[in-house]
Amino acid sequence: MKSSVVPRGLRTTAVARLRLAAQGLLPVASAGGALGPAADPVSAVRRMGALQSQDLQSGLLAVGLRTRGSAASEVAGALASGAIVRTWTMRGTLFTVAAEDVRMFVGLAHERVMRTASARHRDLGIGEEDVAVARKTAESRLAGGVGMTRAELFEAFEAAGQPTAAQRGIHLVSILSHRMVLVQGPLRGRQQEFRLADEWLPPGAGLAGDDALEHLAERYIASHGPVDERDFAWWLGQPLGAVRGPFAAAAAQAERVTWEGRMLSCAPEVAALADSRAGTRAVAAVPGFDELAIGYPDRSVAIPDAYLQRLIPGLNGTFKAMVTVGGRAVGTWTKGGRPAAPRVEPVLFEDLGPAASAALAKAVARIESYWAR
Repeated sequence: MKSSVVPRGLRTTAVARLRLAAQGLLPVASAGGALGPAADPVSAVRRMGALQSQDLQSGLLAVGLRTRGSAASEVAGALASGAIVRTWTMRGTLFTVAAEDVRMFVGLAHERVMRTASARHRDLGIGEEDVAVARKTAESRLAGGVGMTRAELFEAFEAAGQPTAAQRGIHLVSILSHRMVLVQGPLRGRQQEFRLADEWLPPGAGLAGDDALEHLAERYIASHGPVDERDFAWWLGQPLGAVRGPFAAAAAQAERVTWEGRMLSCAPEVAALADSRAGTRAVAAVPGFDELAIGYPDRSVAIPDAYLQRLIPGLNGTFKAMVTVGGRAVGTWTKGGRPAAPRVEPVLFEDLGPAASAALAKAVARIESYWAR
């Protein structure tokens, strides 16, 4: 398919709603059924490529909200089956990805992430001998399909003479995860068990190099677009020069739109919404650290400047849960109520009007339903 360009420049509000559609957060009716939530949690994760998940429950909710009628138990089931995996991938943080993609993501990221973290490892007194001890301990204790929580794994490290205080333990776990020794598997209560990667993941190294970059660029364009090479380089944690060629190859098969002088790429079904008003008043409530805001280096599309400090207090990297209209933040929300009957409690920055208020009530009910089942 030859790519085309929407001739006129898009407003920021249009880019926001197109991204809302690409991320599977538009109601199906708003896009004629061509877009919308995925059929199941595994399909939702594959569609997104990766969902940032340093906060476990927020990451799982992000999957559930991109799945038709999904419940927390279904997302947990996808983790328990090994079909989706939460582990350290790009940018030195945790993401939820499809199991077959873990080695590809980690293969692209591990050298840069470990190089960035090397000074901290020296400060913590972590050398190769220490990593070898931790690895031997993990492999011996987890062999044969055994799972251990982080606390249990730390106890094993301590028993082997490896201190875990002052973040030393989590850095050892991160190193072993980037070396494809460990991944996180099923939930045990509200914690995840660690498993051996070679026992838990599908066999095979997966794509590497430019093949991996082009493949991921295609998926990023489809799931996050409209985007350009700068967005992709940031998301993947790679130098712009490394991704430029693979991104251009992927973008050649996409549609193009323009925004503030930038040429952005997106899926054809997303570009088709550019000249409509589909999604203009669509309301989505998303968890903290959601890809809708954090999946791009420029936050201004999803978060108006006037609300930036309210969504990212102190601009310190902590993203609050958002209420959005047309893909743009209009408030935050928190989890209230009782443990047996949790409730979503919105805090709005502006009056939504009757139609959007009714849509917000449905968005709130959707999250409460997710928790309840």
